[in-house]
Amino acid sequence: MARWSRSRLRTLGIGAIAVLGASLVAVPAMSFAGEESLLRARAAGDRIAVTETSGGHSAFRFQPASGDRRAPYSFVSTGGQVEARQLGKAAPVVSARTGAAAPAPRAAARAAATYPTTITVASENWTAWNKTIALWNRDTWTYVPVDNPANSLSATVSLPPGNYYAASMYGIYAVDSYLLTKAFTVTSKAQTVTLAESSAKEVAIKADDSTARNDGSAVWMALPNGDMVGFAGGYGVRTFATTVSVPGPVLKVHQILVKSGSSAQKPSPYRYDLYHAWEHPLPSSPILTVKTSSLAKKPVTIKAQGRDTLGAYLSVPMAGDRSGAFTSTSVRVPGTFTEYVTPGVTFSRLVEWGSQQVTLADHNLPAGASDGDTVGTGPVMPAGRGLSGNSQRYRDKLLLTENQQFGDAEGNRGYDYHAHSTTTLSTGGKVLKTASSSSLSVDVAAAARTYELEQTTTRKLAQSLLSTKVQSRWTFSSGNTSNYTALPLIDLGVRSTGLDARNRAGSGPVGLTITPTTRQTGAATTAGTLEWSADDGATWTELPLTASGGDYTAALRVPATATFVSLRITATNSEGGKLTRTVLRALAGPVAPGDEVITRTGQPAPATQAERITVTDVKLNGGTSVTLGTEGRIDLTATFMVIGPTGIADAGLELWHGSDLTPDGILPTSTNCEQIRPAKWSCTAWLWDFDIRYVLNSNALAGEWHAAVFATSADGTLTTDLRSAATISLKKAGVLTAADGTPEPVAKGRTITVTGTLTRADWETWTYRPYAGQTVNLQWIKLKGTTWTKVVSVRTDSAGKLKATTTASADGSFRFVYAGDAASTGVSGASDYVDVN
Repeated sequence: MARWSRSRLRTLGIGAIAVLGASLVAVPAMSFAGEESLLRARAAGDRIAVTETSGGHSAFRFQPASGDRRAPYSFVSTGGQVEARQLGKAAPVVSARTGAAAPAPRAAARAAATYPTTITVASENWTAWNKTIALWNRDTWTYVPVDNPANSLSATVSLPPGNYYAASMYGIYAVDSYLLTKAFTVTSKAQTVTLAESSAKEVAIKADDSTARNDGSAVWMALPNGDMVGFAGGYGVRTFATTVSVPGPVLKVHQILVKSGSSAQKPSPYRYDLYHAWEHPLPSSPILTVKTSSLAKKPVTIKAQGRDTLGAYLSVPMAGDRSGAFTSTSVRVPGTFTEYVTPGVTFSRLVEWGSQQVTLADHNLPAGASDGDTVGTGPVMPAGRGLSGNSQRYRDKLLLTENQQFGDAEGNRGYDYHAHSTTTLSTGGKVLKTASSSSLSVDVAAAARTYELEQTTTRKLAQSLLSTKVQSRWTFSSGNTSNYTALPLIDLGVRSTGLDARNRAGSGPVGLTITPTTRQTGAATTAGTLEWSADDGATWTELPLTASGGDYTAALRVPATATFVSLRITATNSEGGKLTRTVLRALAGPVAPGDEVITRTGQPAPATQAERITVTDVKLNGGTSVTLGTEGRIDLTATFMVIGPTGIADAGLELWHGSDLTPDGILPTSTNCEQIRPAKWSCTAWLWDFDIRYVLNSNALAGEWHAAVFATSADGTLTTDLRSAATISLKKAGVLTAADGTPEPVAKGRTITVTGTLTRADWETWTYRPYAGQTVNLQWIKLKGTTWTKVVSVRTDSAGKLKATTTASADGSFRFVYAGDAASTGVSGASDYVDVN
């Protein structure tokens, strides 16, 4: 039976790793269909997605099966290949080609005798048993493979005489992480090389801001041959590195600081993005403290795609040797934060929400205030890649890649790796080739011809209501070329005004500015028509355009009854090129959407089961509430069924609290679906986080949460989106102290006073605090009795104190019982036996 696993992007945390082979990338920009299939793979387990960036280099993103960005990872990038492995457990190594040039093969050397060399880690840290050890020949800086046995502090390798450099990485959540290194020489005998944890010192960049705390970091050694070895991830953990150094390797750190007390639900209002490198000899204490006043400063605003969600802002320093690891910080979408950045350093940046990624322009800022960045303004629609890999021709081959379908109005490129694309190339009414991806390679005639390129991309995500279907139809001419030459496709830039932070239109007009251009040739390009639709393209209305220089403007007054607005734009150029672009649900209207079932007609309407996809039997945590205290993890499982006549391309579940479009709490999950019989799939969604203090961090989040569930058919034509398919209560744990009855013993008929205290978990201070004004029952059970009976109900005072009185009647025990409420779990206190004379 078929199965697939979807690790939805957990934007709850930090420490995502995206390491470069020869450089780093700021956006997925594949040039081959096979690379896209890698990103869309449903295989379970950790994986690496390799992407292309400028200059012909490539990068990878490590994607753990859990989807948790905070999971710490070790990485080694060498010889055109990168390997990564999750730290703290016996996880397998995953690897991928980076696209970087592998080193030229060396002339075969005369075989030399080898000697067993055992590299061992001297550490009392239990995570060292799942270390990663890497090794280089220091004479040539050639990488030497090492077998890393699981659950061992050592690794043994046979080495010829020479000078070597070893590195070991280990760590886990909430535990200090280590990068230990040592140079050693092999002579003519076996030996043991010890990497001592005691030789490591803390590596960090700190700020003179007393409110800031460490949020995460990447620490690595950059080697003379361009290789790198290090780790990234963890949540607020300290990192340590060996400070005894040799010439060549450079210790580098990328440090992220945020406001103390911030969390995924209450993100930090600022972010420190700091970088530093130490060359040989390393300082005995590689800790750098910077003054906030010496840093660059700029605001960053992120707009939502119709609905609030959680996102991540990622950055990586372009550190001279063109290596690095993305580190991420949770952000609220929509939201604004202030970024403090090491001046004079180039950083590449990404913003993610759900499976959508948007690339911001690299920045290298001077000290002081700079103009801010805005990300995510609609309409979200295709953008040229802006790299050497735009759709192009080489001799008799067309290499088509149009995978930046979700760029924003600011010109930032965007990609959604859970979108489904179909690309078709035709000429003279004859289809040459079709691919179920955003890339296509086609052999064509040498003579110049006119071609038609059509691409349709669909998506359905809990995190984005907009741009659910994007269709582009190009007409262009192309003939034989001797060099790689970009195709003269028309691009459309569309800017907007009058939208709120969620790209929703209000009562005023929405201003639209269209800028058509032609790639490569720069041919004169003209916008033809602009149409809009409030019924998902069933009917269209044309808007008049006003030309101004190379721009075309229009004003759209969105009807007060509209939920979404779709756009259709045409453009032509002086070379006979054409473009018709249709974006369904390009903008949100004033009316909030509800549950939705999209049928084969493309319209929300009732349908037979053969024409719709159905979600049923949604169950959260087996139907029981979840009780959470002041520490520990959250672990919740949800299940649901999907019935779809053509199978399913995607399905997911997300928990939300408060209002659907503007929730005050959001908890994404990772979802796995398995086909159990034809047209029926069983899906399981997991919510796991090792620290509830990061996931919640607000007392307002106790109580009822809703499960939003969606599913999309394999052919992309059917969608079901249920905004509250089920509910579950997340409740605060309570504590009742043991009842204390006095006096003891007591004469029959006399008054007994029983006292106690009720406290409840506070999800902001992470302590148990008095729970005032609550009704608590005093119960009594007779000695050797089997049934507790209610004596009296009392209310807690402002300090959570309880005091009840009753008349002594017989030997027995007293206890307090609190029934709980919508936000609190019921609890029974320990009993107190009272001897009655």
